[in-house]
Amino acid sequence: MKKRFIPSLLLAALLAGNAQAEMVSDSLRTTIYYRTASARLELPYMDNDRHLAALGDSIRSLGGDPAVVLRRILIQASASPDGNTKYNKELARKRGEDLRDYLKDNLSLPDSIFALQPQGEGWSELAEKLGRTDAPWRDKAIAIIRDTPEWVVREGKVVDGRKRQLMNLAGGRAWQYMKENLFDSLRSGALVVCEMERIERVKPKPESAQAELKPAPEQAVDNVMNPDDTVDTAGKELETTATLYNKEDETIPQDNTNEEMEKRPFYMAVKTNLLYDAALVPNVGLEVYLGGGWSVGGDWIYAWWSKDSKHRYWRIYGGELEVRKYFGSKAAEKPLQGHHVGVYAQGLTYDFETGGKGYLSDFNYGFGLEYGYSLPVAKRLNIDFGIGVGYSGGKYKVYEPEDGCYVYKETKRRRWFGPTKAEISLVWLLGRGNENSKKGGTK
Repeated sequence: MKKRFIPSLLLAALLAGNAQAEMVSDSLRTTIYYRTASARLELPYMDNDRHLAALGDSIRSLGGDPAVVLRRILIQASASPDGNTKYNKELARKRGEDLRDYLKDNLSLPDSIFALQPQGEGWSELAEKLGRTDAPWRDKAIAIIRDTPEWVVREGKVVDGRKRQLMNLAGGRAWQYMKENLFDSLRSGALVVCEMERIERVKPKPESAQAELKPAPEQAVDNVMNPDDTVDTAGKELETTATLYNKEDETIPQDNTNEEMEKRPFYMAVKTNLLYDAALVPNVGLEVYLGGGWSVGGDWIYAWWSKDSKHRYWRIYGGELEVRKYFGSKAAEKPLQGHHVGVYAQGLTYDFETGGKGYLSDFNYGFGLEYGYSLPVAKRLNIDFGIGVGYSGGKYKVYEPEDGCYVYKETKRRRWFGPTKAEISLVWLLGRGNENSKKGGTK
C-alpha cells in the first residue's frame, strides 16, 4: 500500500508543477490628443474616437482569453512646457481624470484597475524631439533639461529654473523655435497603457515524466518520504504557485497630484495712463488675460473742470476697448508683460475752452492699431508704454464768448488719420500668481 501511495503523490506533485504558469509581461497602448489648453476629451479630434474604439475592443477581447490577465490601465497625462507651470500641471491632472472617467464608464471597469500618473510638463519628450533637430543650441538645451531642476530655490526663494534658462538660451531664439516647431506636438495629452500578464503553461516532457514515475527502491522510499511529508511539500508548492497571482503586493504609483496642485492662476491688471493724469484727466483701465498671450481690456476717462467767470472749461469723458496679443521672451515667462500689439476702438465727447475760442463735440469715435511694451518694475507693478495709429472722426462746434453768451461760429467734421493714442500707464497686477518675482520680472 505504501509503495502505491508514494508514486501517486509524485504524479500529483509533477502535474502541479507542470500546471504552474509563467507570467509574461505585455501591454496595449494608445495616445489620446487634446486641443491646446483644453482638458475636455473630444472624440472626433485627431481620430480619438477610432483610437479609443480599438483600445476598447482589445480590452474586451481579453475577457475571452483565460491565458491573459489585465493587470492595470495606466494613464500618463501631460501638457506642453509652454506657459505657466502650475497651470500645465493642473491641466495634465484634469486630462488624466477626464480620460479615466470615460474609460471607466464605457468599459465597465472598477476604479482599482486605473492608475493615474500625471506627467506635468513633457520635458523628456521635448528633449527627445530636440535630439532630432540640427539647431546649433540643441546640445545646450538638452543639457539644461537634463541637469537643471524645474525650480532653483535659495533661502526659500525661487531664483532660477529650467524653463527660465531655456527661455534665455540663444537670446530667446531657442524658446521661440521650440514654441513654433515642437510644443504643438507635445500637446498630445495622454498615453494609455494597458498592462497585461500572459500566462504560458509549461508542457510536460513525456520522457522526464516516465523517468520520474519509475518505481523507486523500497528502501529509498522508506528513508526519503512518507505521506505526511509529501502532502506538506505539495501544499508549499501550491502556496508558491498562488503567490504568483497575488497582485496585492505590487506597488502601484500613487497619484499625489491633488496634494501638490495649487489653485489655477488668474491674471488681471488695473491701470492708469499717466499722460492723461498729467493733463488733469482722471482715468482708469482694466485688463484681463484670456490665455495664449491674448487679453481684453477697457479704459474710462472722465474730467469736468469749469470756471465760467473766466470762460474756462475742461470737460472730456469717454472710453476705449482693446484686444491685445503679447509675444516675445518676456511674454513667455508670464502673462501681461513684454511686447504687445492690439486693435482698439474709442468713443468720447468733450468741451474745451481756455478763455477764448472753445470747441464742443458731439460723439466722436476712433479706431486703430497699437504697439507697446509692458515692463515689470516691481512685484505687482508694470509700466506699459504704447502708441496707436488709426482714424478719428466726428463733428464738433466752434464757439466764442460774447457779451456773457456763447456764440456758435461753425460746425466742423473731423477726419483724421494718424496717431490717435499714446500711453505711459502705471499697471497694478492683480490675481493669483500674477507677480513678478523681482524687479525686471524674471521668474
